[in-house]
Amino acid sequence: MSFDRSKPVLVVDDTYAIVRIVRTLLNAQGVLDVEGAGSGPEAIRKLNQKEYGLVICDYHMTPMSGADLKLIMDGRPEWAGIPFLLMTANDKAAAVKLKDRPNAPPVIAKPFTAETLLNAMDLAAAA
Repeated sequence: MSFDRSKPVLVVDDTYAIVRIVRTLLNAQGVLDVEGAGSGPEAIRKLNQKEYGLVICDYHMTPMSGADLKLIMDGRPEWAGIPFLLMTANDKAAAVKLKDRPNAPPVIAKPFTAETLLNAMDLAAAA
């Protein structure tokens, strides 16, 4: 299944430049409703206010990692079904930490191309 590009996307990263880069990549591919959050707690506030079709989140953040945000989302019935994609500068370390977790999301390594991002979004939507 492919990601529905008409659905809103929430990009969560504590580096604002990454949020801007992902937004620009997605906008160029026809995904026009892209919002950013600078932390897990901010993402939770945004999730409470709007329905998203996908969350793309940095793995390494404080005070809440991307994996922790995914666990919180899995615990809320209204968020559990939202496709989730992790991005990280160290995909091997993230994959090892997540390998035994149920519902482990796909992980992509930074830097990535628009094609890699879109393929991972489709993978997340199919999970």
